[in-house]
Amino acid sequence: MLELGLFTRSRIRLVRQSEISECGLACLTMIANYHDLDIDLGTLRRRYTPSLRGTALRSLIGIADRIGLTPRAVKLPLDELSNLHVPCILHWDMNHFVVLEEVKSRRDRVLALIHNPDGRSIWMPIEQVSDHFTGVALELRPSDNFETTDERQRLRLRQLWRRMTGLKRALLQVIVLSIVLQAYVLALPYYMQIAVDTALPALDQNLLAVLAIGFFLFTLINAGASLLRSFVLLVAGTTIGYGLASNIARRLFRLPVDWFEKRETGDVLSRFQSVTPIQTLLTQGAIAAFIDGTLALLTLAMMFWYNAVLASIALFAFALWVILRLIWFSLERDAQQDAIISHGKEQSTLIETLRGITTLRLFGRETMRHAVWQAKLTDAVNADVRLSRIRIWQSTANLLVFGLENVLTIWLAIGFVMEGAGLSIGMVFAYIAYKQQFVQKALTLVDQAIALKMLGLHLERLSDIALSDEDKSFGPTEESETELKGHLELRSVFYRYSPSDPMVLDGVDLIVEPGEHLAITGPSGSGKSTLVKVLLGLVEPHSGEFLVDGLPLSRFGHKNYHRQIAAVLQEDTLFAGTLADNIALFDDEPEMDRITASAAAASVHEDILRMPMQYETLVGDMGSTLSGGQKQRVIMARALYCQPKVLIMDEGTAHLDAAHEKAVNEAINAMGITRLIIAHRKETIEMASRILVLSNGKFHDPKRASRGSHDISDL
Repeated sequence: MLELGLFTRSRIRLVRQSEISECGLACLTMIANYHDLDIDLGTLRRRYTPSLRGTALRSLIGIADRIGLTPRAVKLPLDELSNLHVPCILHWDMNHFVVLEEVKSRRDRVLALIHNPDGRSIWMPIEQVSDHFTGVALELRPSDNFETTDERQRLRLRQLWRRMTGLKRALLQVIVLSIVLQAYVLALPYYMQIAVDTALPALDQNLLAVLAIGFFLFTLINAGASLLRSFVLLVAGTTIGYGLASNIARRLFRLPVDWFEKRETGDVLSRFQSVTPIQTLLTQGAIAAFIDGTLALLTLAMMFWYNAVLASIALFAFALWVILRLIWFSLERDAQQDAIISHGKEQSTLIETLRGITTLRLFGRETMRHAVWQAKLTDAVNADVRLSRIRIWQSTANLLVFGLENVLTIWLAIGFVMEGAGLSIGMVFAYIAYKQQFVQKALTLVDQAIALKMLGLHLERLSDIALSDEDKSFGPTEESETELKGHLELRSVFYRYSPSDPMVLDGVDLIVEPGEHLAITGPSGSGKSTLVKVLLGLVEPHSGEFLVDGLPLSRFGHKNYHRQIAAVLQEDTLFAGTLADNIALFDDEPEMDRITASAAAASVHEDILRMPMQYETLVGDMGSTLSGGQKQRVIMARALYCQPKVLIMDEGTAHLDAAHEKAVNEAINAMGITRLIIAHRKETIEMASRILVLSNGKFHDPKRASRGSHDISDL
């Protein structure tokens, strides 16, 4: 495989998928952008939510038609790829989509330019394409009603800038202090010129002493100003960085649950870490760019005042360097994006491996898993090498351009002195000092300008967090303080994960009376966990109503509802801290009596007392110091600590033995709260006062029954 080189131009900009199942949308985004429909992946995702199982070709055809592209699905052998209308979408590895931009012959090989939304843009030999291509392609042409518009939704730097308190004041302070520093930088070469051209020929020790004392005092003032500026930047950078990270984290924690379900943990962490370069640019880069730009202009003016020919040479070298950096920019940007994404995948694999280390040990698959992680690490290291290679070439070009410029400058400058062309030795010293300042500041200015352009990469990654819609529970609806009685009702509720998926809940009707103990069972994949998410207000039905005490959830208030319910779910975990912290869920003012009462109701109090540190016993972030049954009972105690009016459990007692489950059930019965459980175990279901069977998204035999009136074996 061949990477895109410096002089290899691609007309398609690679769009990388953010979610596991949106490769098809990413490919559509690339082709739409190619045809001048400026739309981003986030906009397509919000309009056409992809299924968690991926996007089928049929769905891609429908979406393409709606955005103004005429689709044509074709089945063809590998040797006919060159006949396709490009760019087009190829079905890849039976579960993926990529974009084919071009097929061409190079020497004795046929190469295809492939843009992989889960990888990179590469020239791939046709033999390797054969290992991935399934024989199905989707051609896309602009339709008659296609319009070239800009529908991108971007996170702008000024959106973050506006929220930065104290930034303007810090900028003003730094600018004032920088004026002192610039004055020193501009005056120092002139000191050298006077010393060489005036004091030295006249052997005037007094003048030399006056100059030395004056610039000694100037140096002290400069050092003080530099110290103060550094402290101002430190305080401003810390404050602003903390505020920016806090705001983004607050937004992240408010995103819907399904947003996290569709993304890898390492990728989310990588996106959040994009806060750091943004914070650095806001607090240091922007200020440095302003100061260095101003100083570069002033020193350039001084250089032209000394000698226009020499100054023109320096300016030409600088212009040549700017052109080279702009040529390298897109390559550097892609390499940096590759590095960020590759490290995110490596982190995801490592986190996943650490979470499943017990399973790997049990099945003896550590070596296999190490090889999987090592492959991700290799991709990340290779991405770093590609980025470093570009920067090595940049460094070499920098040495070459400005090294040659320096040689030419000294040659001509000494020649002008020898010819008596208006330059003295002192003036040459001063000019070279000014030139060095100009080159240093101008190069820093270019680096900051490139960093500003590169910041678009980090803003693009961060926008997946900052521009995603918050969970509806954080919406502007007015929150009530109505007390929950425990009456829940679903009316003709339909739900599916995407428009292309079948209905998971298909017209569900359900009434749960206050104080009732309802058990719902059914085959795996029948929609029970989705039903729980609807009842918990974590997802909103596509149609139908969810009523709480006769009020729609939006009117009752999401937060008000969540304050008065509790849940024990299959994926629940404990957090790093003490057992008391976990039961009280790190309450600011935990009540020890409630903690012990909740633990006793969950039948875990005696187990805790037998531990050396009792309620101060530390648990790991996954509850790794507890057995499965103990962990689930601590989670149950956490739910009961909230003193809920409604308790919903999805396999919430699956890890408990019969004796503990019976004790927990009796304790909760005494509380008189509404309880809805999802279970498969016969003994658990028989404890309920009513039993419903959910199958294929619908309830069967939804009649009220006394405990034990159903033949559980038939369920």
